[in-house]
Amino acid sequence: MKKVNKSPHPEWAIKHRIPGTELRFLQGHYYLYAVSSKYDPILKRARKITGKILGSITQKDGFIESDKGKLRKKAEKVIDVKNICSKEYGFTIFIDQCLTDITCSLKEYFPEHWQMLLIMAYARLAYQSCIKNMPLHFYRSYLSEQYNIELTDKKISLILRDIGRDREKAAAYMRSFMKAGDFVLADMTSIFSKSANINMAKEGYNSNLIFEKQINLLYIYSAKLSLPVFYRLNAGNIREVKGFKLCLEESRLSDAVVICDKGFYSKANIMLLDENKLRYIIPLKRNSDMIDYKRIEGGSIKKNNCYFKFEGRYIWFDEYMIDNKKVIIFQDDRLLQQEETDYLNRIETHPEEYTLEGYHSQKNKFGTITILANETNILPEKIYSTYKSRINIEVMFDGMKNVLENDKTYMQNEEALQGWMFINHIALQWYYKIYILLKENDLLKKYSVHDMIIHLKEIRKVKINQQWHLEAITASFEKLLAKTGIHIT
Repeated sequence: MKKVNKSPHPEWAIKHRIPGTELRFLQGHYYLYAVSSKYDPILKRARKITGKILGSITQKDGFIESDKGKLRKKAEKVIDVKNICSKEYGFTIFIDQCLTDITCSLKEYFPEHWQMLLIMAYARLAYQSCIKNMPLHFYRSYLSEQYNIELTDKKISLILRDIGRDREKAAAYMRSFMKAGDFVLADMTSIFSKSANINMAKEGYNSNLIFEKQINLLYIYSAKLSLPVFYRLNAGNIREVKGFKLCLEESRLSDAVVICDKGFYSKANIMLLDENKLRYIIPLKRNSDMIDYKRIEGGSIKKNNCYFKFEGRYIWFDEYMIDNKKVIIFQDDRLLQQEETDYLNRIETHPEEYTLEGYHSQKNKFGTITILANETNILPEKIYSTYKSRINIEVMFDGMKNVLENDKTYMQNEEALQGWMFINHIALQWYYKIYILLKENDLLKKYSVHDMIIHLKEIRKVKINQQWHLEAITASFEKLLAKTGIHIT
């Protein structure tokens, strides 16, 4: 028996209505919509929910899929999740665009290993990675698309020993960044080690009064380049000044002026510097008997009209000679007011320690920095500004200890340790490149080096069906990139 069509719609339209769809006749045309149902707790029954339009229906052509429906199907069909991967891209681009001088030097001095050195430095700075995790960070980075390298922790260990055995090649690389006649900031820090296989790990004095076995790391920072340029590992019981001499000899730095910190001064150290004919600028502690405060009491430092402008404020100075060395007393009025106010406040809050008598005995010292220099031809303004740049080497050591986490070592082999320190040296150069980039663009108030590294790592590329696509980045970080001149493509 023939089935009777009780619907008001024609058979040719009804036959395209399948479960989950609804047929509608609108303005003389038939359309097919997706439809579903949902229980309504108020009506206490199922309620129909009309969804997206699926297409139109004609007697001649039958069902005609809508353009949006075709796009949805195409999108669902072409994306194969097996062909999708995401990799860190921002830091990789930073290396390519901002670190070309370092990369070129690595290529020149380490033609066989430069890519491996670059990858290891990347893993150290971006992730503070140990050796075993470096392959993982490499394969998750876009560097793995640029460099066709099979990376394993065993291969890394072998290369570290290879680099550590050839100190001269590492020294030649570092010398390529040094300039004759530079002012160099030299400082030493301790790296603790409990390995019985590293001969240079010795018990020695350090500023924290820790007497565990340690290795002394001496660094030379170039004031001209604003970059750490040379380092040397010394035994933990080697005195600082002897380490300076060895480091300067190996670096072959000519006509350099060494800038030390206050803790370095002693008669014995000065004698060693003079014996080795090293040029130096050393700040004196305020209680040094070499400082003649009578020369500046009562504001008399301003009577000789000797001053210069430094970072928007005026610095007054007075100089005299002792044993063919120049002693220069600098006075900063802003610092003087701060220290004077601080002392007077302490008289009120700590009267048992601070008194008016003490104030009058100390007031000539407020706001002063006194420098001893055996180089008499350098202008006081240059001596002052160069000494003030010592903050840069403090930033460098801060980066080494806090970002690279390199104030201790678990290396069990001295050759591997030397190679490991060289990798950290490269990473430290990169760290300082970021610091200078932020400083030159007046961004340090808002972003630290660590902040910049985090943001760069958030820029990623995603691979869809063998094609790499840049993921979206925030508008605020786009502005930061524009300020620093980094172009993400």
